[in-house]
This record gives sequence, structure tokens and C-alpha cells, in this order.
Amino acid sequence: MPTSADFVLDTSAAVALLVEDHTAHGAVQTFCAGATLGLAGHASAETYSVLTRLPPPDRLTPSAAALAIRTAFPRSVSLSEHTARTAVDVLADAGISGGAVYDGLVGLAARDAGAPLVTCDRRALGTYAALGVMTRLV
Repeated sequence: MPTSADFVLDTSAAVALLVEDHTAHGAVQTFCAGATLGLAGHASAETYSVLTRLPPPDRLTPSAAALAIRTAFPRSVSLSEHTARTAVDVLADAGISGGAVYDGLVGLAARDAGAPLVTCDRRALGTYAALGVMTRLV
């Protein structure tokens, strides 16, 4: 059994993978086929939040959302203790502020893990690049 993820996903890619009628579902599914996946940082909580608040019929119950995340992303990663302690300084040094901070935290978790971060979020690319995150836009 693999001990690390081939790719980690941010919320944009995770939701696209799990929601079959999402416009990017097919592209993310094809890109990730056969790979061992994880979620980066708090993307697991964000993905859970999205899946449990989608409009019906796509909305999942809390237990179904938790199961979907656990099953699809068995190798999720968190910030290292060091990165968690220094994140604000790292983000400030990179000029990252406002809502982009949350993308930055996801990016830092992926960077800590040494795994490429899969995203569908063009808006977050600048944040990920500023932090030196290996990123794959799908």
C-alpha cells in the first residue's frame, strides 16, 4: 500500500472529482485516474463543507461526505508543525493576504508533502506560484 500521495488536491479539484455533474469532473477524473490521492491541508474541511451544502440532489449527508472524502483521498496531508508555526511570516514574505491566505495554507501543505497540487482554480495559481508549490491545473 502506498505511503504517500501521487497528487494532492485543493478544494476546487476535489469537488470536481466527487460531483459527477461538475463541469470539470471528467477532466479531473481522467487526470487522476490510477493515482493515489490526498487532500492538502484544510481542503478536506472545505470539501466536506461544500459537499454538505450543495443544492439537492447533489448535496451529501455529513456521513456520506465524510465517507466520500476518506475513500477518494486516503493520503491527505497537513501542514508540518514548523510550517504551521511560521505560516504567517511565509505568507507575508510572499505578499499573500486576504482570502488568498487560505489558498496559501493549502499550497504550503502540498509543498511540505512534496506532492504536486492539482487545482481547477486559476485564481489560486499566483498564490501557489509565489510559494513555490508544484501545481497542475486541470
